[in-house]
Amino acid sequence: MRLLLVMMLSCVPASTHTQNQVKEIAVMDSFAVGKPKQQAVWSTTPSVRICAATKVPSFRVSRALSYWEMLGYKFDGVFADYNLNCGEPRYGEIIVTLPTGEMSENHLASTRIYTEKHTSNIAKAKIFIYPKDGRTQRVLEHEIGHALGWLHYPQKYHMMNPSWHAGGYDSTGLKNKK
Repeated sequence: MRLLLVMMLSCVPASTHTQNQVKEIAVMDSFAVGKPKQQAVWSTTPSVRICAATKVPSFRVSRALSYWEMLGYKFDGVFADYNLNCGEPRYGEIIVTLPTGEMSENHLASTRIYTEKHTSNIAKAKIFIYPKDGRTQRVLEHEIGHALGWLHYPQKYHMMNPSWHAGGYDSTGLKNKK
């Protein structure tokens, strides 16, 4: 009953008054304070290897890399791996692979970076993605951002926004500083 009442009240325009005096609700856009943060950088130019089991086409990965290339990042090619088990990423490589049991099905994808002990530079990265999300707009671009060391940035329409629904192609603060 209470849920029904809430649903009924939410359908009433905010300027309409009822016996219960519905209050106006202001919807505010979110904005982030500060700039996006990069936790680590690559000392080499990474290549990208796609595990065939992900069913992510090479052209889709190439298109996602183009977004970052426009921001000054470089990549040493895209390669398909047709082995059943792609294994671990090699030094200097970003691998696109299927998730292991540790990733929630609520996530579209996830990225893990590995850094060098002495320099804290990124040595390799692993993007976990389900086949159904490999072609979803902005997912690979966002995950490649993580593979480049970028953290989430909660600015609406920003590429590194943690919410796919609130994200976009805004690249403010993401240009390569090298």
